[in-house]
Amino acid sequence: MRKSSALITATIAASVLLLPDSTSQATAAYVMNFGTVAPDGTPWSAQLVDIKKRIEAESGGRVKVKLFLGGSLGSEMEMVQDVARGERLQGGGFSTGAIGSSLDIPILLLPELPYLFRSNDEADKILDDVLLGPTSAALADKGFMFGAWAENGWRSFATKGGAANTPETLQKFKMRCQESPVHQDMYAALGVQAVAKPTSEVLPALNTGIVDGFDNTPLFSLASGWIEPATHYTLSRHIYQPAAVLYSKSFYDALPTDLQTLVLGDPMEESVRGRVGVRALEAELLQTIGEMGKEVVELSADEQKAFRQLTRPVHKQFLASHSDMVPIYKEVQSTLRALRQ
Repeated sequence: MRKSSALITATIAASVLLLPDSTSQATAAYVMNFGTVAPDGTPWSAQLVDIKKRIEAESGGRVKVKLFLGGSLGSEMEMVQDVARGERLQGGGFSTGAIGSSLDIPILLLPELPYLFRSNDEADKILDDVLLGPTSAALADKGFMFGAWAENGWRSFATKGGAANTPETLQKFKMRCQESPVHQDMYAALGVQAVAKPTSEVLPALNTGIVDGFDNTPLFSLASGWIEPATHYTLSRHIYQPAAVLYSKSFYDALPTDLQTLVLGDPMEESVRGRVGVRALEAELLQTIGEMGKEVVELSADEQKAFRQLTRPVHKQFLASHSDMVPIYKEVQSTLRALRQ
């Protein structure tokens, strides 16, 4: 597989920056283990390496950050629980769906409702201006400090043996589903047999025929190797998936005030940097998928409308299960209507 030059550059940078620093280890007063399923050699890992460098440099070595990439310490849901306890892990970067499902925080499931957003600008506006405050408060109640938004991006369907350009064709495939009720409800609404699996089990399931496809972003599909067994990648862009950088509140509270401020940094600046890094690669990554012999399928407006209409009831199901989310959902929709005028 030809790896994009940007990914190669990120891999080299990450490899160099992750070399052990015996001096900082020896003098560190605080050690923060940071876990994620983000693979090495990606914009996600590069961003985390930058956070590591910043915290260690600005703290003068008083804080040592150890990164555990690629799900080496378990699934997203397992690591979220670890960060909540603040023992094995003190920080992490996870998809909002995994955080919301693991901790029962419905406001973190809301952004992943199918076809909620139509553009990056809409997603950014809602996350930054509508959801940030209540999300930070909800996380604090569960023992977390919000560090920054990150981004997985726009999820699409990858399948083996044919495209999924209509709900009817998608129904022919057994699809891996993220362990999130919103994702499971979406597949049910589409009439698709879905198998919930953590990231570590997806590639073996694809290779052995336990599942015939999955949905994820171009970047994660390539970086994880999941795209290898697929023959088609259908650009449904049905879910925009944010992620978040989190810290254990117990770890944060134990830090001196100056280190608390330093660790959190500037959440908005960090959010923008993460989004830019991921979005800059999308066109190149889709080209790479095509050059691997996979057929990249762009949906027509009518084809996308069919998916959007069938998945609309998922919004109502979500609100029926989480009535406390009705006011914030209405605010989201009001803000989106204003942006679309």
